[in-house]
Amino acid sequence: MNQFKRYLYRFSIKQKMIVAFLTVSLLGVLTIAVTAQFYYTRATTQDFYNIARGSSASLNHQIDRYFKQLIQSTSAVIAGPLPSIGRGFQPNMEAGAIQSWLTGKEPLTLSNRLVIEDTLRRYIAINYSEIESLVLMKEDGELVSSNGQVEYRSNEPWLRLPFTAKTVVIPTYKSYPYQIPIVSLVIPVYSIEDVRLVGRLVINLSLSEIKEIMGKTSIGETGKFIIISSSDTIVHHPEAILLGRAISNTPLNDFRLTEPDILQKVGSKDYLITFTRSEFTEWRIVALVPLQEMATGLNVATKSMLIVLLFLFLFVILVVPILAKLLMEPVVRLKKVMHEVERGNLAVQVEYHPGKDELQSLNRSFGQMIGRLNDLIDDVYRYQLREMQLEVRQKDAMIKALQGQINPHFLYNTLDIIRSIAFLEEVPRIEKIAGNLAAFFRYTAKLEPLEVTLREEIDHLRKYLEIIDIRFKQNFQSQVYVNEKFLEVRLVKLSLQPIVENAVKYAVEPMNGNAAILINAFDEGDDLILEVADNGPGILRDKLEDLRRSLAHVGEQQAAGHYAARDSLGLANVHARLVLQYGGRYGVSIESFPARGTVVFIRFPYKKVKSDNES
Repeated sequence: MNQFKRYLYRFSIKQKMIVAFLTVSLLGVLTIAVTAQFYYTRATTQDFYNIARGSSASLNHQIDRYFKQLIQSTSAVIAGPLPSIGRGFQPNMEAGAIQSWLTGKEPLTLSNRLVIEDTLRRYIAINYSEIESLVLMKEDGELVSSNGQVEYRSNEPWLRLPFTAKTVVIPTYKSYPYQIPIVSLVIPVYSIEDVRLVGRLVINLSLSEIKEIMGKTSIGETGKFIIISSSDTIVHHPEAILLGRAISNTPLNDFRLTEPDILQKVGSKDYLITFTRSEFTEWRIVALVPLQEMATGLNVATKSMLIVLLFLFLFVILVVPILAKLLMEPVVRLKKVMHEVERGNLAVQVEYHPGKDELQSLNRSFGQMIGRLNDLIDDVYRYQLREMQLEVRQKDAMIKALQGQINPHFLYNTLDIIRSIAFLEEVPRIEKIAGNLAAFFRYTAKLEPLEVTLREEIDHLRKYLEIIDIRFKQNFQSQVYVNEKFLEVRLVKLSLQPIVENAVKYAVEPMNGNAAILINAFDEGDDLILEVADNGPGILRDKLEDLRRSLAHVGEQQAAGHYAARDSLGLANVHARLVLQYGGRYGVSIESFPARGTVVFIRFPYKKVKSDNES
């Protein structure tokens, strides 16, 4: 953001005003255009869905009604007996021939076959010229066709269907042997005597009637209605080459024709797609039309927007520079005055005209500032000498304070001198105490590093324990049981010795040194735990609970970022530093058993630190 601001500073305000006006105008027009296009497209899309669903539902209804009329009209032919043609209502020789053959009353002879074939042909000629053929079929496979065909190829779709009480509509396929697209109605045939299923009637239909029904409805210039079967084959399509083919083998495979009411991009065009499904045939009549054809009004609106945008651009180019010049004249004059002041000329005068103009107000304020600068320069000269004298006095005081500080090396050297004298005087205990104390202070006086190895902490602890052992002679006992594999793990400096010192104060001293302190280490998951145990008098339950609450409070303060200073390196201080360094789940915890002793646990990360060290 700062780099962008610095880049803008390279241009004049006039240039930035022109660009700003152009940007705002363009953004405004573009926003209106995008918003209009969005809402217009959405409204157009919804209108298309409503119209297309209504049209496809109407087409479905017409096709279903056409099939149902076929089924009803054939029922009289199948049932028999048929009235005689040209002889009043006297029954003819063909009466009941179909029912007699299907129910098994009469076998299929040549004469019967000719009668039934003639009956079927006359039905086609009188009622439906688009019927390619009618086929009557018994359950045993025996059949009679209106075209006299005795045998059919075994892969005819209606031959493979089981005999059921349900009417089945077979979608478009190529007829044999003429190879023309047809659809088939498979109608169950019942006995008129006992209403049992005795056969079925197959009506093979050309697509002429379906084409006529579909041709009455159109949508857009290139939009189309397509009929798709439940098995995803094409029943009807304006392109005859696609009839009967699976969608997966046609260009329609690029469209999502199983999702109603969608806007899909295919190639470089957006298409609107919707459909309705027939409950009778289970076919889907899909409406598919390019969005561009449904949104012709959007093109007009887009052109209008472009014309408006051109006029705005010309307006900004021609008018804005004139307006910018009028607005910039006071700024240019003020700029010249500021350059004079920059050179040190404080006698310059600023032109000011009263009014509500912000630039004139700025001129007035800048003139007042020049006057105050002249006054302040005199004051600065007067106070400068006084400030320099005060600074010298402060430096003198700091030098004296630094000289009064005690050099810690003086303490280390003094302890070394005591150790040397004890060695010369052959007093080994004083020599040992002085040496350990000097090493102890050197270790604690170093502020860096923040973390040390467990080996360094234990070495420091041993020097402290040697001093305590000398103090209490033979009564005091201490042992450190730490596996060698833990010694290179790092932890916060001065975490172990203050805990042991606390045990000496509250467990060893009250028992006049007749006590023991044990230090142990063990890992628990990803953590390492140091255990400091003593056999002192222990801690009373109430006091133990207070101590635990105090540690918990310290941990919460550190986790929340309240780093309160501590005067000592006791339990609370160690716990606070561990929480601050490693997080709230680490730190110090206490268990105590009255009259038996106390155990302090120090928990800190092990696996993470170990892997860091190895890397």
